[in-house]
Amino acid sequence: MENRLTFTKQTLHKSQSEITQDVTAIATYYPDMIKVYVPNVPIRRIPAGWEFDSGTNYISDKHDEKVSNETALERSIRRSQRRVRDYVLCNQFDIFFTLTIANDRMDIIRSIRKINTHFKNQRDRNGRFDYLLVPEYHKNGALHCHGVARNYTGRMKLSRSSKTNRQIVSHGKPVYEFSEYKLGFTKVQYIGNTPEDQSRVGNYISKYITKDMVSIFGKKRYWASQGLRKPLQEDNPAWFTELVADYVYENDYGKIYTFTNLWAKALPDELHDKTRF
Repeated sequence: MENRLTFTKQTLHKSQSEITQDVTAIATYYPDMIKVYVPNVPIRRIPAGWEFDSGTNYISDKHDEKVSNETALERSIRRSQRRVRDYVLCNQFDIFFTLTIANDRMDIIRSIRKINTHFKNQRDRNGRFDYLLVPEYHKNGALHCHGVARNYTGRMKLSRSSKTNRQIVSHGKPVYEFSEYKLGFTKVQYIGNTPEDQSRVGNYISKYITKDMVSIFGKKRYWASQGLRKPLQEDNPAWFTELVADYVYENDYGKIYTFTNLWAKALPDELHDKTRF
């Protein structure tokens, strides 16, 4: 109790500038992959356990403003895209699919409700499975959805051409259909199990989160089942400068260092533990 009172007194007598620390690198841990973001300008952040009267941790976005004219909306879109990619990388989804709506496809709210009801019914009939949905709104007003799922046990069938009855193949992989989906057409393909396969799918599905979605869906830019795993994050990782990255990507805000195939690298046990999901 005495220690807690001492800590509380410290928070009352220290200014924001004294409490905040510079974050010069942020490590994000995925299954068998680590990404480290190094911003061009350090991020000012409050260490865990400290808080101001508002009760919320303080994170400054001024580092973005100094290097870019990016608006608050653009930053919000970028964060949503990152969350979708993170979900894909952390949850080993095994199928990628596209759903169309035959009726009411111009009625966005009704279409989304129909799709949500379908997925709820599928979980009731076939058991729990995880999914992530990103809607795409066409210029003609029609809606369809792209998504990923894992542990789906509902019935699927091979997709065949209506003209030749031949099995449809896309990018060297067979195409399937959800047998129980009656709202429109479906296209389903299995996803490879490597981090590169998951990363490609995450990049593809996240690109549909755009500015146009805001005026249509508001803040709801994707739909995810409960309980999906998220990556661990660490500020200023001590090990970062001791390893050579496999890939380095640079954008307007900083550099992203990617470390892959961790199982083949001589890493401390604590790093391996953080990338086991």
